[in-house]
Amino acid sequence: MKQKRIILILSTLFFFLNVSLSAQEKVEEIILKNIRGTAIGNNNESIDQVTQRAVNEAKVEALKQAGIEENISSFTDYFQSENNDTYEELFTSDILSDIRGAVKAIEILETNKTFNEFGNLNIEVSINCTVVKYLSNKDLSFDIWVDGIGMFYQNDTKLIFKVKPSKDAYVNMFIFNETEAYHLFPNELENPMILKKNIQYIFPTYKVDYILETSKKSEAHRMIMVFSKEEMPYTDVIEYKKIIDWIFTIPPDMRVIKSYGFNVVNEDKLTEQ
Repeated sequence: MKQKRIILILSTLFFFLNVSLSAQEKVEEIILKNIRGTAIGNNNESIDQVTQRAVNEAKVEALKQAGIEENISSFTDYFQSENNDTYEELFTSDILSDIRGAVKAIEILETNKTFNEFGNLNIEVSINCTVVKYLSNKDLSFDIWVDGIGMFYQNDTKLIFKVKPSKDAYVNMFIFNETEAYHLFPNELENPMILKKNIQYIFPTYKVDYILETSKKSEAHRMIMVFSKEEMPYTDVIEYKKIIDWIFTIPPDMRVIKSYGFNVVNEDKLTEQ
């Protein structure tokens, strides 16, 4: 029994090592130093806000120096969402699919503040950073059919939907509402599983119900599904920024992102004066 357990552990480690190596082969990390960015402030911005915009300009410049100039406007939109903490908007557009790399390990070396002839604050920063460059393109033959997710649900309603992948896939599902976020799948009762290509699956499985609840009259929800060709466990806290950072570790040809917004309505609250 002990020998079987050791073999099982070694097999599991070998599997995750293979997954990690497969993903690493499709990305290149480029270390860049002393990259500059500049931003001019306005009357409605704080020094920190202007500084962050300058850092974003430096990040865009780093991407260009790393040879990532395609869809550069998508990076600008993404960095703007970072500034405003409006990450949900990224899941209602093609920005995450269009982005061809990522910037991490940012170190601000210096910050210079001056004023122009109009009295506007001008901030220039210098950063060191690492650019993650994808070496693969989006796999257009890898897609997921999803059906059964509505736009409105009554309070205490079960969420039931179907998915069918065009290629074998694994999935992580998340739900955000106005007050909390949670990992919908996998969970304590539903283990990760491979979804075979061209096979329709119904979620949840027989083991559990997904109950949608709200204590408000109406509450907006955002459901995010991240499908991947290999098992990519998500183990961090459930936050938009953390999930996006994790998505960026998955090469474009190995993932598909689906996102759905819906409202949960509590009729008892609607009748209250």
